[in-house]
Amino acid sequence: MTLALPIAPIFLLPFIILFFIVVFPFWLVAVAVLGILLGIALGVQWAVRRSGMSPESNLSKPISRAFHWTLSWGGIANRRDQPPPAE
Repeated sequence: MTLALPIAPIFLLPFIILFFIVVFPFWLVAVAVLGILLGIALGVQWAVRRSGMSPESNLSKPISRAFHWTLSWGGIANRRDQPPPAE
């Protein structure tokens, strides 16, 4: 069993390359785009409130949820500031 140990990274190399060349950059782009959209939504929401009108709905709430879902790798990793959901 210990003889196969040094060869394990060679077997894992294609998966590592796939992750860092394909998956991770897409994740970074998704986080950047959602962050920009969230910033724009918060700015629009601030401008509407500042003008004296009351917004019909919370524009930034769904974008914020999508942003945090993306940050947690699609819900795989739990956020530290929220307790785990009770089932």
